[in-house]
Amino acid sequence: MRKPAFRLTAVAVIAVAGLVTAGCAGGTTGGGAATDSALASGDLTGLNFAFAIPTSAAEVYVNQADTFVKQAEELGATVTVYDNAGDAATMLSNADLMVAAAPDVIIEFPSVADATTRVGQKFTDAGIPCIAVNVPVEGCPLFNFDQPYLSGLGATAMAEQMATRGWDASNTTVVIGQASELGASVNIAATAFYAALSEKVPGMTKVSSDDIQPTTTVITPDQGLQGDLGLTIDSGYDATLTALQTIPKDRNVVIYTVSDDTTVGVLRALDNQGRTAQAMVSGYGGSTDALSNIRNGDVWVTEQMGFFAYWGEFLLSMAAATAAGADIPDLTSPPMVILEKDNVDTFFEPGTDTLTEMPELPDSSKYLYDTGILQKFGNIAGAE
Repeated sequence: MRKPAFRLTAVAVIAVAGLVTAGCAGGTTGGGAATDSALASGDLTGLNFAFAIPTSAAEVYVNQADTFVKQAEELGATVTVYDNAGDAATMLSNADLMVAAAPDVIIEFPSVADATTRVGQKFTDAGIPCIAVNVPVEGCPLFNFDQPYLSGLGATAMAEQMATRGWDASNTTVVIGQASELGASVNIAATAFYAALSEKVPGMTKVSSDDIQPTTTVITPDQGLQGDLGLTIDSGYDATLTALQTIPKDRNVVIYTVSDDTTVGVLRALDNQGRTAQAMVSGYGGSTDALSNIRNGDVWVTEQMGFFAYWGEFLLSMAAATAAGADIPDLTSPPMVILEKDNVDTFFEPGTDTLTEMPELPDSSKYLYDTGILQKFGNIAGAE
């Protein structure tokens, strides 16, 4: 079965989030958990979920919330979306609102890492099961990429792209972009990418991920830089302009980001400075922009793909298992691949963002098949 990417309007989610963060609307009181047999059949009727997204300013998170809400409603559940608005104060306020609403499960996608301990304690004190997304929250099992694994795949793909063009340490500077507000659990993707790449590109000074601190700017003179590119188009654009001023124009540039919105900003900055002919970028997430650029261009050449737009169905499966009292591992991960021009149409219909089929889940995540939810959507291998 083929499943299109959902593209609901940002306005709809922002409107819901605005009501919630203002304290005018919450979820329906929990306690309507379905039976184990109903969960095995993928029926979520009577379940209520709260889903807090990092910020409605980034389209990728709005699209993910849209997908989650639509899929949950198709299976009989209700969802209230909360906008963490990119700051700790709103994240903490939303945690109070979610606790007061008493959903069956809270799905928390933190906006900043330094508020996660306090948020997790609120959920624990209330006795409400929770799931953390992308950034760890104390007391909540985590759904996220296996960052070092996926970064290693990405580094291998980029090293091959560089070799094809004759790029090495003598003529190329690598820039990795962190999103400082999300902390080490996300930004290890960038540092692990650089460390793996330094093992593969001729002449690069080998650097371990642990040696690249959040405050590091120059990793190796001429060879490597780190910047805080953030999570939005504007932050990616501004930080890339700044970085390019320090890189001689006769050097090639490889730029890695942890967000596709950021990558769009990176492309605009490269174009502004007339440096696209000597640049390659790698994105993270699998957005429509990523798929289009990989197919049609020669700058955005690789994409760390964990099928981010489809996390809704995995989170629903994880929430269903949580509501049923299942033993949830500390880390649950989605399928992970690196998209390039020669394989993007393996997973999506040619020329579109319509998903055909995702690869199988990693072994540690295969318990999600047991809820019966993934079978409802028919877009992942192994869900028969």
